[in-house]
Amino acid sequence: MIETDNMGFPVVVEDLDADLLLELAEEAEIQCRAAERRKLRYVAQWCAVNPADDLGPASWSDAGGEAAGCDLRVGGDGTPAVKPFAAEQIGAALQISTFAATQLMSDVLDLQHRLPRIWRRVEDLEIPSFRARRIAQATSSLSRAAAAYVDAELAGIAGTCGPRRIERAVADAKAAFDPDQVADEEEQARASWGVTLRHGPADGPGAWAGTTWLEATGDTLDLTRFHDLVCHVAEQLRLDGDDSPLEIRKARALGVIADQASGAAGSSGPSARTRIYVHVSADDLDDPGALGAAERLGPVTMDRIRDWLKHSRATVVPVLDLASTRAIDRHDPDEEMRELVILRDEHCVFPWCETDARSCDLDHIVPYDEHGPPGQTNPENLAPLCRRHHRGKTARHWRYQRNADGSYTWHFPLGRSYRVTRTGTSRLR
Repeated sequence: MIETDNMGFPVVVEDLDADLLLELAEEAEIQCRAAERRKLRYVAQWCAVNPADDLGPASWSDAGGEAAGCDLRVGGDGTPAVKPFAAEQIGAALQISTFAATQLMSDVLDLQHRLPRIWRRVEDLEIPSFRARRIAQATSSLSRAAAAYVDAELAGIAGTCGPRRIERAVADAKAAFDPDQVADEEEQARASWGVTLRHGPADGPGAWAGTTWLEATGDTLDLTRFHDLVCHVAEQLRLDGDDSPLEIRKARALGVIADQASGAAGSSGPSARTRIYVHVSADDLDDPGALGAAERLGPVTMDRIRDWLKHSRATVVPVLDLASTRAIDRHDPDEEMRELVILRDEHCVFPWCETDARSCDLDHIVPYDEHGPPGQTNPENLAPLCRRHHRGKTARHWRYQRNADGSYTWHFPLGRSYRVTRTGTSRLR
């Protein structure tokens, strides 16, 4: 294995002794910081050449994802505004989502204009960019004066301080400069209460393994009482003979509580109401070794599917012909056509966007003309786009086409093009 040192000379990694390995690792860290600094500089200049226009400043609601519904301007108090739809092009160039690109732009603006001491240390390669960005995100909601206080407090230790030290500096800044914000945040926090269900692999990228996460945010006393109830039911399960570890019994207790709340406990038939899309072959129903597929999740065993069916109501729908070219003479597709497009594409077809197709709008690739020819609404002229990217296409910030092989070609300003398939995005030119 051959690498190069910071002078450009080749080195054989297997021939290095321990001392030289550490020396070259330190060099690699500096090179990594320099590369990240270069990226931040490019993003900073991208913001500078895309100032806010007549459409107003870019807001977090434009980014979608976790920021959906948030109308706060990108960048904190005192930063120059950037124009809407500026994030898509730089995000595509960096091969990241619109939300990630918006976050990067916001962090850079905050570092440049609100945290200049920390930004200077990034420029001098004294701290890695990820630590500086962590501070920028922690201070983004503060006033400019409060951010300056945190900048002064943390600049000297930004390369080593952890989240707790950052939180303490932010709390001190709020108390000193934005005392009303503390009360406001309590009220705002109440608006963020909710319960979220998340499916996915347990250990990072990989296959879903039948495990789901339930996250609840709410009043401290309410959630404490609910956790006490979960623990009580988990203990009752142990007394009833369940010898599983405590955390597994607590997870199972949620199902017991749900059954009790819905009146399902002790009933003779399924009564729970759960919506999940499962794809199976009728020929596999009696094969214990066969696999089906749970939409948005991944492969699932027939035993698990049968267990779900015992406790839920199921609606069986016929298999759709994904190659159908059936057309209708109206703007909105019917349910069968919508389902076909969702199953065909699975997610928003914008470059690097993975918003699930069931959460997307169905866009007419060639815009629908109410005075145009019949048959404009057909699967070949429909594609799922999340609301943000649908708006951008309608406003003609970019254009795209569906190809014969089912992929999509996107054309951006400045001559860049991208190809999107069900498996990913690639740059064309």
